[in-house]
Parts: sequence; structure tokens; C-alpha cells
Amino acid sequence: MKELSQVNTDLENRIIGIITEGNECDDNKEFKAAIDKYDEAYDILPEPKFEWEMLSAWLAGSYFNAYFALGKFSEARHWAGIELKYRSSDIDVGPFMDIGMASYELGELDEAYENFNAV
Repeated sequence: MKELSQVNTDLENRIIGIITEGNECDDNKEFKAAIDKYDEAYDILPEPKFEWEMLSAWLAGSYFNAYFALGKFSEARHWAGIELKYRSSDIDVGPFMDIGMASYELGELDEAYENFNAV
């Protein structure tokens, strides 16, 4: 994983600010507005999109939260999978929980159990 701050500090700060604005929308239950902000951050995140330390997993987790809250469990699971793939530490079990929750809501109980048990 690479750190965007080592390549472009101003861009990293801009992306952090946009994700933070999205998270504020999420906190206020304005989930569609939050997703719009995450899309804005995603659009300016340099390629490869999901190889940036901290930003990639944070953005994926933020998308997960908003889509899950909207009841869009397939989209939520998609983002949780990205969150898991690019997590920064093997002790970060949050993505397993997220995949498990989305799978449970989709009625995919074996997958839910597998991910909850991975914790």
C-alpha cells in the first residue's frame, strides 16, 4: 500500500475532507448525500483506487455504512469485500463483520456464519 501524502499531500487532505463531509451526512442519516460525497472522493482518488494506505479502506467502509443503512445489501457487501481486501492489518475484523451482516440480510446464512466465525 502507498501513502498519498507522500505523492500529493494537498490531494490527500482534500479527499479526507470530502470523506469527512460524507461521514457527517451519514451521521445525519442523509445517506444518499453521503454516497454523493464518497463518489466525489472516489472520482479524484488516483489509480489504482484501492492501494492507498488508510484512504482506500476508509472510503470502502464509508460506502458500506451508507448502502447498508439504505437497505442496499448487495452494494454494501461489495464495498465490504473491498474493505476486507485492502484492510491495513490482519487484526482488523470489521470487514468480516460487515460482510457477515450484509450476507445475513441477503439471506445468505452460510456466508454470514463463515464471516462472523472468522472473527
